[in-house]
Amino acid sequence: MSVRMWSRVRLLTVPVATALSLVVGAACSSSSPSASGTRDSGAPHADATGGTQDAAEDAADAAPSCDEGCPATTLSNATCVVTVQASLVDATGAPVAGQDLLVCGDNLCSLPGQTDSQGATTFFLCEQMVLPALKFLGGPTYVSFATAVTQQNTTFPPITVFPLPATGAAIPTTAGTVTSGPVTLAIAAGAVTFDPSQATDANTQAFRAAQVDVTKVPAALPASLSLDVIWGLAPVNATLTPPGTLTIPNGPAWPAGSKVDFYMNGVEPEPGVAVPYGAWGPVGTGTVSADGKTISTDPGTGNGIPVLSMVGARLHQ
Repeated sequence: MSVRMWSRVRLLTVPVATALSLVVGAACSSSSPSASGTRDSGAPHADATGGTQDAAEDAADAAPSCDEGCPATTLSNATCVVTVQASLVDATGAPVAGQDLLVCGDNLCSLPGQTDSQGATTFFLCEQMVLPALKFLGGPTYVSFATAVTQQNTTFPPITVFPLPATGAAIPTTAGTVTSGPVTLAIAAGAVTFDPSQATDANTQAFRAAQVDVTKVPAALPASLSLDVIWGLAPVNATLTPPGTLTIPNGPAWPAGSKVDFYMNGVEPEPGVAVPYGAWGPVGTGTVSADGKTISTDPGTGNGIPVLSMVGARLHQ
């Protein structure tokens, strides 16, 4: 979650974590301590304990419950979020351990929950959250995503995460193009603003692109949205003003000149960016090249890539 959003949220804190594969994002009691004002680094919770039977038993005894439900709220569009369970796997189905997940709304955000040896983590929240979503910021390692949390108690099926290339390309400060494998991004001079909550080293801010299996896309696709090709772009949440021109391979083999609709997964509630947080939204149209090999976003207002995230395409409808 970026500093742009941070000013609108408060961080949930809790002095409880267990050696029983339980990661607590926030205590359910209204008397739980809270803090705000600084961006959480995404590192494992400093209060996490474990390694001894006594510590595990104490933490298990202290695990929060939600007998009284979520506190009352006057917030519109708030969802009472009690528990969220999620697990990460790779393309083979093997667990992905040691990765941080978050449950973030537009008003508050959990502490990171780190996946255990089985790739799993559980959040106990018991909070009213506006537009809550499970969020994974994969940095330069994995494709990032956010997927909506719509129920009080949510258990996601295993979520497949996709690795990014080990090396990336430096994004130019002048007008030009940057390439990762078969994917090219053309940008204007000074167009890119990196997410200030993320590391500022060259490796983290390098451009990377990885194809995502549309049958295992980590952010849920609505039944009405059938994307035929998806690419994950990094660094996530880097904004482009004006939007960049993206060119991807024509994997679906659409005919030359075909008109295409582009969609994007919203990983952050970005001011002025019309991509729904934790869901998918349109980012304009594109066209298949004359030789039929590539697909590029169209020029003009309402087209192009406004922020880096997962991007998908389908034939224009």
